[in-house]
Amino acid sequence: MNEITRKIQEVMEQSDYKAKTVSIARLPEVQEAVGELVRQGLVSKQLHEKWSFYLDTNKDRPETQTIVIVAIPQPITRVRFEWQGTDHPADIAPSSIVKADESHVEELLNKVMKDAGYKVVRAHLALKTLAVRSGLAQYGRNNISYVPGMGSFLRLIAFYTDCPCEDDNWQEVEAMKACENCSLCRENCPTGSITDNRFLIHAEKCLGSLSEREPDFPYWVHHQPDWPNALIGCISCQSVCPVNKPYLQKIVDRPHFSEEETGLILSKTPWDELPPDTRQKLEFSESNYPLLTSNLGALIEKQNKIVGR
Repeated sequence: MNEITRKIQEVMEQSDYKAKTVSIARLPEVQEAVGELVRQGLVSKQLHEKWSFYLDTNKDRPETQTIVIVAIPQPITRVRFEWQGTDHPADIAPSSIVKADESHVEELLNKVMKDAGYKVVRAHLALKTLAVRSGLAQYGRNNISYVPGMGSFLRLIAFYTDCPCEDDNWQEVEAMKACENCSLCRENCPTGSITDNRFLIHAEKCLGSLSEREPDFPYWVHHQPDWPNALIGCISCQSVCPVNKPYLQKIVDRPHFSEEETGLILSKTPWDELPPDTRQKLEFSESNYPLLTSNLGALIEKQNKIVGR
């Protein structure tokens, strides 16, 4: 391991992050992995659109020599909404939190590279594919990436740099050995999106994917007994995974929303018209605000039914 790579890993580990480096020469393989799924029709429209975005943003980077991929621990986030005199707790899936220390990671990486005379720029890539091929993560049966010490409760971010790549960690895709004789995620998926006949999940059935669509997801979702298990996203398969057991109690509590604030959200008040204090509370999920307004009503309705209200 060269000095710069060692420094990258050292500063990341001090903040409980993990990082790996791969050569820019591997970029076509990352793009092709997603492109092949697109051509086979095995991915959602959303991922298809992201793939096109990746291709556009990866053009004209002649100075880039290294890709740095970083994993950030991201526990389940719990928020609470007061409505009609009742407190309604709501969990948000880790992958749905968009600002999870990303600016801090960029700041740390910039410091290391600037001191060595190199530049850093944010990379838009197929992050799960890159993380697994770099050895940073492994795939679970539920098609989610797992990182040692974090389980699947994490967020990935990648960067380009003109620093020469002396530590190319490229490797073949690996699935967790823990999945070989385990089928808990498949058995507990409320919509059957995890199957034995293929490694990819059926995104068209996955609640995490469906809850992120516009307009509102299909009517039959509301009849699922486990919907909603999260305010944004879905955590069914992650909650039953034995690998995640040590991390399930690491829940991040966010501010409590008053009755008035909950009413504003339920009525789909535009973001810019919310009180500044409310926007500040929702900062962790600003880009997901339209999803939150759609899903909060369904979550409250379900919780009321459970207690017979």
